[in-house]
Amino acid sequence: MLPDRLPSLVLLVGFWIPPAAVGRAAAGLVHRSTPRIAPALIYTVLTTFVLAWTAAWFLFNLSRMPPYLPGATQDPTYAPPEAVAGLTVIASAVVLPGSAIACVLAFRSRARRLSRTFAARVSA
Repeated sequence: MLPDRLPSLVLLVGFWIPPAAVGRAAAGLVHRSTPRIAPALIYTVLTTFVLAWTAAWFLFNLSRMPPYLPGATQDPTYAPPEAVAGLTVIASAVVLPGSAIACVLAFRSRARRLSRTFAARVSA
């Protein structure tokens, strides 16, 4: 029973990994770009990604409803209303803020590290 639920379990626990990777990549892109990218633009793109990622996460898990969510059945293709409500709460209370925090932390951490590296090269 677990192997067919394994992708859903991995996505439930590792929901923050793709937003963190995108935040890290965005910081590298901003640092490498010759014409400066406006901070409002990059934050808009990251916000759009986090919202889209949360929606994709919800839809993926809706089609593979894990049996350990309240109200779920053993049939992964059927999602009763109670289970959909529970998944909505998890997506809005955990996945959305967790993804946003992971994305911002990765972006700022990498941006700080890259700017320190660049400053050390310039001063040397």
